[in-house]
This record gives sequence, C-alpha cells and structure tokens, in this order.
Amino acid sequence: MTPVCPPELRRLYRQRRVLPFVGAGASRSVTWPAGTEERRGPSWNELVDEAARMLGVENPALLRMRGSNLQILEYFRLKHGTLAKLTNWLTRQMNAADAAIGASALHRALADLAECRIFYTTNFDDFLETALRMHGREVDVTSAEINVSFDHARTQVIKFHGDFNTPDQMVMSESDYYRRMAFEHPMDLKLRSDLLGRTILFIGYSFSDPNVSYLFHVLQRMLNELPDSFGGRRAYIILPDPSDFERRLFDARNIEVIATSGAEKIAGVCEALSQMQND
Repeated sequence: MTPVCPPELRRLYRQRRVLPFVGAGASRSVTWPAGTEERRGPSWNELVDEAARMLGVENPALLRMRGSNLQILEYFRLKHGTLAKLTNWLTRQMNAADAAIGASALHRALADLAECRIFYTTNFDDFLETALRMHGREVDVTSAEINVSFDHARTQVIKFHGDFNTPDQMVMSESDYYRRMAFEHPMDLKLRSDLLGRTILFIGYSFSDPNVSYLFHVLQRMLNELPDSFGGRRAYIILPDPSDFERRLFDARNIEVIATSGAEKIAGVCEALSQMQND
C-alpha cells in the first residue's frame, strides 16, 4: 500500500506548521557493522533486559511477572541509587559512526524536511541532530531550559526526555514519568508554546513504546486547552501496517493514521514524508 499523505498535512507543511516528533523506530533504523554482524541500538525491551542482568537476574521475564518495564527501571534506581550504570551502557551501545547515520534513508528523509524548523524527539542519542548537520543544516539542541535556543534561523532539536549530555534530565523510570505528569517541566512548557498554530507528526512510534501513552496523554491535555483548531487534525502518525485496534484507538484520540505497508517499512515512512513535501 502506498501511503496517502492528507492534503491538510501537506498544506500545513508548506506553511511551516508541522512539528515532527521522532521516536525510537527512527534510531533503530540506523545500522552499522560490528565484526561480521550488523548492529543497531537496543530496543526498549533490550534495555530493560540489560537492567535485569545488572541486577543479577538472568531471566528478565521473572521480573516482568512482578511489574512493568518502567517499574523494573525504578527498582534498578532504588537498588543502585542512580541509573548511571545503565545509561553508561546505553551510551556505549549507541556508538554509530557518522557514515552509518548518513546512510540511514529515514534520517535523510527527515533532514529533507526543509519547512520543518523544530524537531522533537524522545530519543537519547544524537542521530537526528547529526543527520541534520550532515545535510547542511545549522542545528541547536535543547535538552533543558538552560540551552533553549532563540535563534529562529537555525533548526531546533528538542530532546523532550533529555539525552546523554544531560543525564539528570533523562526520563526512563516510573518516577520520572510521574514527575513529568505534572506538566510543569520546562520542556512541557516549551511544547505547549510550540503547539500553537501547529500540528504534530509522530514518526517512529508504536504501541509497544513506553513513550506513546505518556505523549498522547500530554498531547490530549494540551490540545484540550486549544479547542479552536486551526483546521483539520492536531496530530498525525505514520504507522506501518496498522491494525483496526490501532486505528480506532488513535482515532479516539483525534490522531489520524497515515498507513504504510509492505516488507520495507522504512521505505514506506520515507515515501509518506516525501509526499508531504509535494503539492
């Protein structure tokens, strides 16, 4: 199935009113050689599996019988006093060379979104900003209030859940998410401001991503305070092979699904982004 980008989204893109929100699926699209094998960054489940091993539990399923992934990471923090050991491991796993990032079709497609001057991401790595710079774009990265950029001539990358350079801002465990539910964090306030007159486009998210329910909760709360929509949907999501289950749940949240299909899922997402740029 060739994705069909809604005309309303194309119009908003031309008006620089599309706010891409980039998730873990984008980072997972970057691969690099490791010996005779192809490597990519760990998935969320693989991160939690490593946390379990660091806790001395060889079978992570035993911990999952007792609690959620977020609760396992909360337990890790309680046992170690910090998540530093785990975030250091994650940093080492996300060591893709610039050449690998440059070869990522999805990151090329994101960098080609010339009318998007602000990108949000819940990823901790630097793949997105690296790709933008490699394609000639000047980039400012914001992961905390202290480094908020006011230079509108440059592209902004907002690390909504922190990054490796600001580990104290990283949102990983259950208490981190509960803290952010207060909607008083500087990044929440910035998103509220950036949403005015814009629509969000989710890229690289799925229902298995722990950020999804949190982000949609944030989005619904913020958009409920902006009832007079400027026209059309306030959020879209590009989703490979969506089920009726996903379509209905997204529709109930006023998020329109842009469906792709086929074995080459990344190609479908890239095609949807390409369509958005065409009149």
